[in-house]
Amino acid sequence: MPNADMPILVVDDAKFSSAIIAKALRSGGFNDVRFTNNPLQALRSLEKRPARIVISDWLIPSMDGIELTQRVRAMEEGSEHRTYVILLTNREELPSIQAALEADVDDFLNKATLRTQLLPRVLVAARIVSRHNDLADDNRALLKRIRDFQTTDLIDSVTGLGNLKFTIERLEELLRQAKARSQVACLLAVGVNNLEAIEKQYGQSAIDELTSGIGARIRQLVRPMDILTHPTDTTFTVIMLQDDINNCTSLSFRRIFDNLYMHSFKTSEGYIPVVIGVSICAADKDSGFPDPEAFLQFAYDGLTRSFDTGMVTAQPFDASAQTRKPDA
Repeated sequence: MPNADMPILVVDDAKFSSAIIAKALRSGGFNDVRFTNNPLQALRSLEKRPARIVISDWLIPSMDGIELTQRVRAMEEGSEHRTYVILLTNREELPSIQAALEADVDDFLNKATLRTQLLPRVLVAARIVSRHNDLADDNRALLKRIRDFQTTDLIDSVTGLGNLKFTIERLEELLRQAKARSQVACLLAVGVNNLEAIEKQYGQSAIDELTSGIGARIRQLVRPMDILTHPTDTTFTVIMLQDDINNCTSLSFRRIFDNLYMHSFKTSEGYIPVVIGVSICAADKDSGFPDPEAFLQFAYDGLTRSFDTGMVTAQPFDASAQTRKPDA
């Protein structure tokens, strides 16, 4: 049956209505249905395995349906996954409905009509989320074709960000501009220290999803004019022109570390935590302007210290501190 594998999560602390819901969903061919009477347990369940549809009582202990919906939407941030949320309620007053709509609730159902209206509403919800996911798949395929068509030698096919060659070219331009304008070339590197272990456990598909999610999160944390790249499988860089070297400190970019370190990113395998290191290096007229490869290597070396200390590392460029060349 077409709906047999549609994952549904029901959050209801009333045995009577839960029984009605279970019977209605079974009659519609929905076999992948989870039940819980605890909204916090519901969120943990969604973290482990997302659902396409959530059916929740509006009034449940410890967290009402609106707050539950807001938490679900926060979990979806940065991903293309959409959970269709239906709230069960006896409320019909306009202010309550407006508050729920503002929280991005998708549909409402009066408990008095559960027997007759639940299954038709869920069938509609299943069609909507299926179309959403089909469109998301089509969009991903289209973006991949565009990336493949446009300068494939400069673009990483997984993230759509510039690769190592692109990074070196942009660093060369950054250093040239900083020198000509007496400004500061600032390079921020973000490294992921546990990708190898994640790949062994979950496979390459999860790595691709994880890498895309990390790139999207970093993009949200930096300025629109900053250049985000993906030079190696385990590193991202942010290329920035600054007016003052004091803008290139660990404190200036602490928010990036705090938003990424041991953060769990959503994948089809559930939420996967990553171990992050953040390194910042800067070059100005006092330190001298290195070649792009040396500048990038200096940032890589800082990542090693960040992994070891669990802290952001930041310092002006120092040619004597380098240990190796970046991989081509």
